[in-house]
Amino acid sequence: MSRSFYNAFSGIAAYQRSLQQVGDNLANLNTNAYKRSEVSFTELLYTELQEKGYSVDPLPEELAPMHGKGTHMFPVTKIFDQGALQETERPLDLAIEGEGFFRITREDGSEAYTRRGSFFVDGDGSIVTDRGDYLDVDFDLDGIYVNTVAISPNGRVSGVNEAGERVDLGEIMLYSFVNNGGLSKEEGGLFEVTDSSGEPDEFLPGADGTASLRQFHLEASNVDLAAEMVELIANQRALEGNTRSMITADELQALTLLVRG
Repeated sequence: MSRSFYNAFSGIAAYQRSLQQVGDNLANLNTNAYKRSEVSFTELLYTELQEKGYSVDPLPEELAPMHGKGTHMFPVTKIFDQGALQETERPLDLAIEGEGFFRITREDGSEAYTRRGSFFVDGDGSIVTDRGDYLDVDFDLDGIYVNTVAISPNGRVSGVNEAGERVDLGEIMLYSFVNNGGLSKEEGGLFEVTDSSGEPDEFLPGADGTASLRQFHLEASNVDLAAEMVELIANQRALEGNTRSMITADELQALTLLVRG
């Protein structure tokens, strides 16, 4: 009886975590450049039954009877599919078409990577995110009219200065990883390098078929509302089934104790 109880408990624990992940995806449906997460399950260790009525030493052609110990959830997998591009009216809104990341320098000097391309200009002319982190470029927009900034698909940036002259400012580089799924996710749409992700490779947008930039656009979340709702219902039904199984096992255990008493 305890086997049924603990099998059901493992299912409840796993599907609760799965529901939490679906909820997180749905909560970020409208978050720019959000990358949805997927979960998967696997059965726990099987053990061989050795109860009365079963052969302890089965013949070679026989399969020993086994029983499982429930399920558990694999680590969450981040899905880096391209989100739809949404047009905006801001010259510092940038979307990446293809695989790649912007590099961000935080106030403490540490580096992180993001696909959120909504940038602003601070009082010093530096290009920053909405959190105040700096876009890692070798130029600034001090003395440049922001509404005149032009960013080409290959990352070349130019703008009109106070003298009315259009000047080349520099390039925005992108970065790729051998294993995007190995990146460590941080708040604010940031990712950090890990041993699993490998070190970043710098590249010029649009070179040799690599990702390019799209000015006046932002990447939308890649969450599919319909798919998440289907997953939500499936997890809910599985959770209800495991809960019912646990209640039944508990009731039968109580009945057994009552009969023995």
